Amino acid sequence: MQSDDIRAQLIKQFPAEVVETRASINEMCYSCPTCNRMVSKGMDKCGGCGQILSWKNINLQESSDGRRKAVLHFSVPSDFMPGDCRKCPISYIENGASSGMYECPLRMRGSCELTIE
Repeated sequence: MQSDDIRAQLIKQFPAEVVETRASINEMCYSCPTCNRMVSKGMDKCGGCGQILSWKNINLQESSDGRRKAVLHFSVPSDFMPGDCRKCPISYIENGASSGMYECPLRMRGSCELTIE
């Protein structure tokens, strides 16, 4: 074996983060970061190239109830403060019994978790 082959094999022994992608049917798929072959969730090693796989980042995104964290980026007015539904571009006016009221589609009214960058 040549030194380049040995080096490549040694590098594959260090865990590399699995790549997460969405398939055409909107289903989450995972692939090896080295050879891009599909891998099943939880596999320790890529069957194609032998790369040791790490699921650390993907596992951290999942919570105990099976839900995952989603991030949405959008622009807000410069004077926007979290909780100010009137200025939030994703809020909408819901018709109440007597008048319309701004509502949050994420159901965060009164406990807004938006962060401003």
